[in-house]
Amino acid sequence: MQHFMDYFNDYRGLPRSIYFIFLSRIINSVGAFVGPLLTLLLTDKIGLSTAEAGVFVTMSTAVFVPASMLGGYLSDRFNRKNTLCLLTLFQALSYLACGFLQMSMTIPYLLLAASFFSSAAQPASGAMAADLSVKSNRQGAFSLLYLGTNIGFAVGPLIAGFLYKSYLPLLFIGDAVTTIVSVIVIFLNVPETRPEYDIEEEVKSEDSERAEEGSSLQALFRRPQILVFGIISMFLSFSYSQVHFSLPLYANELFGANDGARVFGMLMSTNGVVVVLMTIFIIGKTKMFEASTNVAMSAVFWAVGLGMLYYVSSLGMMVLSTVLWTIGEILNVTNVGVYIANNSPKSHRARFNSLYWIISGTGQAMGPTIMGKYLLNNPIKNVWALTFFIALICSAAMFFFSINEKSRMGNSVEKQ
Repeated sequence: MQHFMDYFNDYRGLPRSIYFIFLSRIINSVGAFVGPLLTLLLTDKIGLSTAEAGVFVTMSTAVFVPASMLGGYLSDRFNRKNTLCLLTLFQALSYLACGFLQMSMTIPYLLLAASFFSSAAQPASGAMAADLSVKSNRQGAFSLLYLGTNIGFAVGPLIAGFLYKSYLPLLFIGDAVTTIVSVIVIFLNVPETRPEYDIEEEVKSEDSERAEEGSSLQALFRRPQILVFGIISMFLSFSYSQVHFSLPLYANELFGANDGARVFGMLMSTNGVVVVLMTIFIIGKTKMFEASTNVAMSAVFWAVGLGMLYYVSSLGMMVLSTVLWTIGEILNVTNVGVYIANNSPKSHRARFNSLYWIISGTGQAMGPTIMGKYLLNNPIKNVWALTFFIALICSAAMFFFSINEKSRMGNSVEKQ
């Protein structure tokens, strides 16, 4: 029993604010109804073709670039908490408006606005988590927040599937209400976290989180490892984007439109349940490895889990596939944030967060458009073969990067 309880040690003694952010993420993700069903909303309810839906999903993802740049700048220059709360509130209001409109092309544009505000809020959220943690407890803090998101997500898609079929307006209204409640939790319980520092003292430090002078691009080029890490992650994001674009379409092809939505909701709930049940144990077993090594291992699980869908047509095997790629997701999400936080200057923390996600998010944005056009002339099962090879190549590249990182750190220690 004691050995079992040891897995929870990383979550004990974290700053009080981290636990409130954890609660906020649970509430927000319980009501995250719209995102998982976006492709089906566009094709089934709005009437877009697969290719048109792919372009729109890409647009929804691409707004991350200007939104994240704006959010990163605001979060590093002004109050992080107020930036996060205000932008998230605008996201909620965009969803709320959708709940009172008829299905038309107005809905997709409001969803684009919601995506913009959500993306703009992310740098503040990531920077606050990094501000509130240190290297020794950061993996525990980041994995707890990820766990909070998925505790809600284990339930949310099941509710979303039900609302999609019978009470579509409540899909948008419910998402908006839970988002507003999550903002209230942050606003009332989490203080401002933006760090204060003396730049003259910081530049003398050897700490990887020391403050930097100059623009975010100048600071980034002083830390090229983040750029390389981001480029590899870009191709990994391309492969993972098929979970939310091609997988619901594949479920529709195998089980029909109505049952396909329910099956996809079930798979997303399986994803959430696996995260809730396994994150603690996976973190416990892999925390001795470098963050970049764990990201490389995540790519192997994505390659196998998504690649096997080429041969799969039964619900049971699709659930097994979901378990495997979810393990990859756990390894990826809980280590990417740690790597970026550990290598980002505190003076540019939110902007580095946004720059990294812009680089890696390019793959997420390109995935639906490229695969949407590819599907015009190819069977959907071929997507999974392509995904397998892309993820496998990324895994090899990230393992090589991890080896170089260990060598670089070793040389740095010797010079000191």
